[in-house]
Amino acid sequence: MSAATVASPAVTAFAAAVRNALADLPPDEVDDLTDGLEADLTERLDDVDAAELGDPIAYAEELRLAAGLPMPSASRTGRAATFAELRRLPTTVADELRARVQRSPMLRQLAAFLIAVRPAWWVFRALAVTAVLMYGLGGSPINGVTVLFGCAALIISVQFGRGRWLPFAWMRALLLAFNVILAVATPLVLAGWAVQINNAASVDSASSSSDFSSTGLMENGSQVSNIFAYDAQGHPLSNVQLFDQDGKPLNLVGDPTLTDTRTNADGSVTVPNGGVAGRLGWNVYPLASVPADAVATDGTVNSAVTPNTATPPFAAARPIAGTDPTASASASPSAVASPIPTLTPSPLPTP
Repeated sequence: MSAATVASPAVTAFAAAVRNALADLPPDEVDDLTDGLEADLTERLDDVDAAELGDPIAYAEELRLAAGLPMPSASRTGRAATFAELRRLPTTVADELRARVQRSPMLRQLAAFLIAVRPAWWVFRALAVTAVLMYGLGGSPINGVTVLFGCAALIISVQFGRGRWLPFAWMRALLLAFNVILAVATPLVLAGWAVQINNAASVDSASSSSDFSSTGLMENGSQVSNIFAYDAQGHPLSNVQLFDQDGKPLNLVGDPTLTDTRTNADGSVTVPNGGVAGRLGWNVYPLASVPADAVATDGTVNSAVTPNTATPPFAAARPIAGTDPTASASASPSAVASPIPTLTPSPLPTP
């Protein structure tokens, strides 16, 4: 029988008193002296009554003499003795709890269940520590570093749970305190994870239901910053709305809720067309720009500022074969260049 197995409350109480009497010794020596103590006491109870186990202090002195260890001197009293008692406090509390559990059938069943699910607790403990690390790094996403840290935390948590890698009593006490704190905080931890999962699901749902492309437009690995359209005769067009095959507006910036994006070489910022009802006109080309100081901290653009129309890469494109090269831009209403409407604060995009 090991010391962790309690035969009766009397044995547990007597063993705890013996260990308290040996508290002035190093923990390793105490463990060596009291190894198998509960088993020996249980065997003695088969022959005598619990009251005849004797004085635990005298029993501790016999263990000292048998091991050739000196008796505690008077100098061990006071603060030193108090420190020794505090050092043995976790063991004393654990022994008392085990004794209470053994006296209650319901608590024995609960303890057996908790022992069976301990591996799940070890995994949860590692996940909680990893989540704290990710939060400390500013909500860092899952990457190689966090995965490596999580694996290391899992190994350490399992070894601690098996009673390994805990050579000192203070380490066991610290682990016990951490377990208690984590158990109390578990509802908050689970609630935080539920909120994060719900927020991530909401973002994914919003992205999938939006009529905007979820990413910007790339060309040969480079981000496209503007689009310029020309008619069949090669004349530049303005206020051209572009959509993909599913009717989604072609959005170069990725996030359709942005009110401004990217700083240009001249210090200006690109802004969406403000004339589209119900959403920001990020698919109206060419995109215009305003000075950086014309954009307020909340993203709204000063209505008194007229956006600057982007300059086309060339004044005219080659006409398409089969079209009338003499046709002027005024021949078709769609070819008439019109100014970009003055930007005003617009609501978030709607489907």
